[in-house]
Amino acid sequence: MRGELVGEREDLLDALWARLLAIPEEGFDQVMSDEALAEAERLTALVKADRDDVKARYCLGWIYLSRFPGLPEEEARIALAEAVSLFVPCFLKGATPDLPAVSLPESVMPRVLISAALHTAVLAQESKEAADPDGLATAATHWKLIVDATPPDDHDLPSYLNHLGTTLTGLYRLNEDPDTLDAAIDAFERASAVMATDDPQRAVALGSLRDALRLRYARTKAAADLDASVEAARRAADVPLSSDTGDRNRARLADQLRGLADMFQKNAEGEDDTSEVYRQLGRQFRQKAADLGSDDDLRGARRWESYASALEYRFDLRSDLESLDAAISAYERALEGTATGEDERAELMNSLAVALTKRFLQTSVPADQARYTELIRQSLATTTDAVDAARYRGNLAVALLVTSAQRSDLEGVDTAVDMARRALADLPPGHPAEADVRSGLSLGLRFRSQLIQSLADAQEAVELGQASATASEDLPKQAQRVANLAFSQTLLAQRTLQPAGLDPAISVGRAAVAACPEGDSTRFLLLGHLAQLLMMRYRAEGRPADLEDAIGTGRQALAAVSASPRHGELGSALLNLGIALQTRFEQESDPADLDQAIECFRKGRSRLPIPALQVACMALLASALETRGTRADRASAVRLLTAAAAGEEFPPTARIMAAREGARLQAASSRPVASDLLGEAVLLLPRVVPRRLERDDQQYAISQFDGLAADAAALTLADRTLPPGKRAVRALRLLEAGRAVLLSQALETRTDLTELGSEHRELADRYVALCTELERGSGTAADRTARAFAELQEQIRALPGFASFGLPTRGEDLVAQARGGHLVVFNVSRYRCDALVVTPKGVRTVRLRGLTFDAVTRMVDVFQQALRDCTDEDSDPRTAQSVLARILRHLHHRATRPALAALGHDGVPRKGLPLPRVWWAPGGRLGQLPIHAAGYHGVTPGRYRWAVMDRVISSYTPTIGALQHARQRAARAPSLPDRALVVALATTPGLPGTARLAAVAKEAALVRGLLPDPVLLCEPGLFTGPSAVAADLPTTTNVLENLPGCTISHFVCHGTSDPANPSRSRLILQDPDTPLTVSALAPVDIGNARLAYLSACSTAATAGTELLDESIHLTSAFQLAGFPHVIGNLWEASDGVAQRIAERFYAGITTRDGPDPGRSAASLHNAVQEIRSDNPDHPFLWAGYLHAGA
Repeated sequence: MRGELVGEREDLLDALWARLLAIPEEGFDQVMSDEALAEAERLTALVKADRDDVKARYCLGWIYLSRFPGLPEEEARIALAEAVSLFVPCFLKGATPDLPAVSLPESVMPRVLISAALHTAVLAQESKEAADPDGLATAATHWKLIVDATPPDDHDLPSYLNHLGTTLTGLYRLNEDPDTLDAAIDAFERASAVMATDDPQRAVALGSLRDALRLRYARTKAAADLDASVEAARRAADVPLSSDTGDRNRARLADQLRGLADMFQKNAEGEDDTSEVYRQLGRQFRQKAADLGSDDDLRGARRWESYASALEYRFDLRSDLESLDAAISAYERALEGTATGEDERAELMNSLAVALTKRFLQTSVPADQARYTELIRQSLATTTDAVDAARYRGNLAVALLVTSAQRSDLEGVDTAVDMARRALADLPPGHPAEADVRSGLSLGLRFRSQLIQSLADAQEAVELGQASATASEDLPKQAQRVANLAFSQTLLAQRTLQPAGLDPAISVGRAAVAACPEGDSTRFLLLGHLAQLLMMRYRAEGRPADLEDAIGTGRQALAAVSASPRHGELGSALLNLGIALQTRFEQESDPADLDQAIECFRKGRSRLPIPALQVACMALLASALETRGTRADRASAVRLLTAAAAGEEFPPTARIMAAREGARLQAASSRPVASDLLGEAVLLLPRVVPRRLERDDQQYAISQFDGLAADAAALTLADRTLPPGKRAVRALRLLEAGRAVLLSQALETRTDLTELGSEHRELADRYVALCTELERGSGTAADRTARAFAELQEQIRALPGFASFGLPTRGEDLVAQARGGHLVVFNVSRYRCDALVVTPKGVRTVRLRGLTFDAVTRMVDVFQQALRDCTDEDSDPRTAQSVLARILRHLHHRATRPALAALGHDGVPRKGLPLPRVWWAPGGRLGQLPIHAAGYHGVTPGRYRWAVMDRVISSYTPTIGALQHARQRAARAPSLPDRALVVALATTPGLPGTARLAAVAKEAALVRGLLPDPVLLCEPGLFTGPSAVAADLPTTTNVLENLPGCTISHFVCHGTSDPANPSRSRLILQDPDTPLTVSALAPVDIGNARLAYLSACSTAATAGTELLDESIHLTSAFQLAGFPHVIGNLWEASDGVAQRIAERFYAGITTRDGPDPGRSAASLHNAVQEIRSDNPDHPFLWAGYLHAGA
């Protein structure tokens, strides 16, 4: 309190004490005057927030109590309630230096005791939830004070004793002090002894006594305690279920609570039965208060509605729940008096529903939720006005959003969004309700974006929020809209990873705080959100002032919510502050910051009601403990992360992240545990990507798990508790699961789920729905969802043919694919690097000791730069070519040579013997290098020529499952005659003339002459003179229409890879605005396809670094979409070389009966060999060509 205020307090306190002391001589006029009341109200305002100022409260209590007899009934009741409220802290504080002997008037002691009991019950409940022993000890002290002050014959003494015992039991669970438990047992025994034998509450006390005795038996192993606990249970069973005594007790309790309505709402924030009783009793009293407070003028429905509206507005400004309760009662009274007038009645029902919605947001009482939904539906059915119907529909949309968002009910949010859109469309332009409806729609889109990570929803939410944020001068509404806009802008900035979007969000966030009145129930939310925004900008831009501001704002938010703590809200404030403090520790290394952060996380964890936030807090706490680094801290961190990874109620995404961190901590000391953690995480991958998302949103979700399967496989291979053979098979299965699931989801190809859908559609739909619910972490329903998901998996696996549903492919099924040729699956991880060699005999691990994750990264970076230098006019192409050759030699030494040696391919086969085939599955970063071209080139031929292409014929596959899919397609007989599609485009619209591909016409003409019944799609004028031919344009639409009817498709045009979004890697055709992308191929039925030849740049390349495990490029897209054989290129193709390779390739696959795609791998190998023999020191020209598929 500032100095001038302290002085004013002292003056007021002296004046009021003087008035009290003057009563014996001068009478009660000293305290009844308006001046006395003004002094009391001013002092009350000064000490309102300071419960420890018992001296002032004691004086004020006597002032209000002394005024009580001389006031009218209603004013007297208020004065008495105020006196009780002021005396309670004095009673609970006990003797202090200021008040060494507090003496409270006997007339108010029963009320003081009841009020003190309510305060203490709330403190005990909150302390129990927070596992706070100090808070429980304080609550126990308070209960002892209350018990000692209660007369022996008071009807409330048993209840107080029972509460004392319960609090002491909770404290014992934390401090394990035997004396604490003994005191609890004594309290329960006294409670049961003083209760009437037919009082139902006696059974509660005896049940608690039973539990406490069992706790003591667990410690002492005393038979007497065990016997006594059994006896207590028997006596509890003998208590009648209902009785007159119980009814009288409940009636008496209701009567006593009538003067404590405000306290009910402050203290009844839990979800237990007692809190619900408090809420219900409080509402009953407030309805009567509205009746008593009305005067003769408040008659008729319109007057009651006006009164209700005023009360509601006061609630909007002050968050005064008593006003809102009174408003609801008044709306009810108005509605009761409206017998006629459909539109008037509809309007009243809508107004009452809006008020009930606000109360539900404060109290979460299900009855309010059901009532407001039904009222709005009735108002829609009653009104005859279309515009009013639109307004009501907008309100119903918000009401549905409130409940659906709390339950993470995506279907409900979808319905609400659709309803809000309709309401907005039905309102006339410029209607006063337009901004409200627009704001509601923005809210719904934001909720949905949070649930399913939809970028489009986040963008639209911001657009709508900006349009509605300044549309009203109504302060509460404006604050709410500005807050909604700030939340939406934050979400968009997070989703797009564009920190520039944070500046307007922070500005809006500050405006929202400024517009929100002090004491408003949403103020701490706005402060907390502003702190989050500042933290985000600090991470993006590194402004120290933002970090300090975030901590200061976070402390304000914590103080605001602590003044009236609610379970989840206090947890959120603690979580946010902890994050900011931990961040500052990382910058300044002040141990105090780290200790405070740990304390915030520990306290916040138990106060977060949403599983997704709980697991996030667990992960942060684990990180902070690891940083502090004591042995105990590290052990606690591991336990936290292991629990988070195993928690079925937590979202799969969070579980995977926790498993990853837990494995990192355990990798050095306990590899089996680390291996198991990541193995389970890989199995969760199918559940993290909702299938309703747009492709961009799917990839955003997928990208956070890049490298997970590689780490899981690496730790499995390092787990020496398993035999080498089992290690290798398990690692291979994990790689297959981690890569195959993501590929299948991203490219919409066949998976276990699509097979399930073709035979059991309802089960497949339910599986998808539960996956989505689990990923959201659906509040209190998370446990039920997890159980339902496990039961559904068991049900599916019991079906014929689905025993392995959702599990990694069996090892024997993977090994079976090696019968058609050996496979080498590379694994590059920060833990270790290996090649898994798959032969018909099994799986063998080849440790690549010369290879590391960082080495591969450096090789890729150098190689990519050299590729760019080969075509850069300002660079020396000879130097660039030599760099490429050097990397190819390193790659052979460190990766391909050990793998080939393990297969027995350590030299060139004897003359006359065909080269063996090998399929490479490089995965990750290694997939950016030409594995098939590794080695020494330009060396004199000999038996031990050191180059992969001199020893084997190479093919690629993203996964073994994809290879199996390609082989199955290749084995099918085409249902249509052989036909070819040739797509040729030399000049691409939108690209400069220098980008013209000069050899396109020659290559296209050559291919047309070699392929059966060709369909030509080419640009106008490509062929002139005798070779001129009529052809359709090479547009994406024409290509997609012709692909299904052709067995061979040849593309000669520009191609490009997209590093930001691999699914947008594309062949650039006549319509550049709609190129042929990876994602465009997904829905095409190409069952007759056999070969796709992509004579374009970068069709087998995955640029960027976040989705390398996915192998998302055009070559794999054609393969997984049904082409058993695909020819692609890792980088830019040389025009002339491309034509020569195409000519030799088709010559190599052509037989008397026509083209045989089965010869594709060997034919491409020979064509590239021929180019290499002419240009051995120029790998840029030939090393990029590859074959993928069967």
